[in-house]
Amino acid sequence: MAIKKRQPAMPSPATAVREDQDELARKAEEFGRGGYAPVESAGKEDQLDPNAPLTKMVPFRLNEYQKLLLKEAAVEDRRSQQKLLESLVWPELERRRADRKR
Repeated sequence: MAIKKRQPAMPSPATAVREDQDELARKAEEFGRGGYAPVESAGKEDQLDPNAPLTKMVPFRLNEYQKLLLKEAAVEDRRSQQKLLESLVWPELERRRADRKR
């Protein structure tokens, strides 16, 4: 004896359209309130830890000239390109942050 499967109840087209309109209205309202750009509290900045473990890679775009420049500088300093970029970028960003807090 074969088992008959139940057919799921089909939502009426009017209900589906209404749900789509509600979703669109919610997204428009969120966009209007600035929900597209999350606002972080100022207190969170004070909790940043410079010695926290690495979490993810951030892509860094370079043209061919910049690639060669970075490669030459890394060879001259006898360290990796990653270490060279870190030694230049992070101190500068920390300096700028300190200037903003003044």
